[in-house]
Amino acid sequence: MSGAGDEEAFETKASPPAVAGPLRSQQGLNHRQAPARPAPGSPAESGAQDGLLLDLVTGTNSLLESLDLLAAATVRTVIQATGLRIECGVVVHQPKRNPTATGTSEDVARLLEWEQETKEGPLNEVLSGGHPVAVLQRNGDFRWPRYSTQLQLAGFGSAMGVRLRVGTDGAESAAADGAAFGETAAGLAFFAQDAKAFPLQVIAEARTFAGLAAKSLGMAISLHSARSMATDLRSALDSRTSINVACGVIMAQNRCSYHEAFSILAKASSHRNIKVRRVAEDILERLPEGPPRAHFGH
Repeated sequence: MSGAGDEEAFETKASPPAVAGPLRSQQGLNHRQAPARPAPGSPAESGAQDGLLLDLVTGTNSLLESLDLLAAATVRTVIQATGLRIECGVVVHQPKRNPTATGTSEDVARLLEWEQETKEGPLNEVLSGGHPVAVLQRNGDFRWPRYSTQLQLAGFGSAMGVRLRVGTDGAESAAADGAAFGETAAGLAFFAQDAKAFPLQVIAEARTFAGLAAKSLGMAISLHSARSMATDLRSALDSRTSINVACGVIMAQNRCSYHEAFSILAKASSHRNIKVRRVAEDILERLPEGPPRAHFGH
């Protein structure tokens, strides 16, 4: 079995790892032929990528919101291309952060949570660095018995995990905050009621979309990381400003050094079991003109 493009192994229940390139079967699901996809790097693909990127970042305030949009876009794309009715989930693992996950239904969200806790299932397989695509056809597949039971309870007969290669090509590597990626791992999870819902044509379509989605998701992660960093920095500057001004008030009142003033704040913080910043803010709120406001970025 062979395919065009970057051929990679995938895993199914009935065979050892085989090759799953972006194949196009002669007879798709329900005898529908998948529409032609734009060639990699072509203007059409670039337009699709730009459109998805805008969808993932426009009007979103968090990575979770972007993942919600990505899951919905995945469902629309696969249904349009194959006619297969599916549900979808997305999981992102970032260094030093809790995993971020979402799904197009509550059943999918519960399955993603269960899989992340037990480390068993097709999406966990691809996230842990196994095959880029892992397929579970529930009937007769004994690799993940506990997961198969959960899948059946959720009303699904098939599941598929597809790795999203985030931050591995030139576009992501050149990002200003490359640290946003690090050991980031991401994947798409597909669920269908049919016990044999993911033939090669569907796998190929999912992998083609995953390549596009990974680039857009990488940029979305970069944007949200930059926003988070800016928020943290502003909070740190606000905190430092409050502490410094409060120390100035203490220095004027007690004719002491900055070090002695900060020690007074720290002792009050320890005695009241609250943060130093909160102690400083309490002092500033009692000033005749109220607490001064920091004006960063002007």
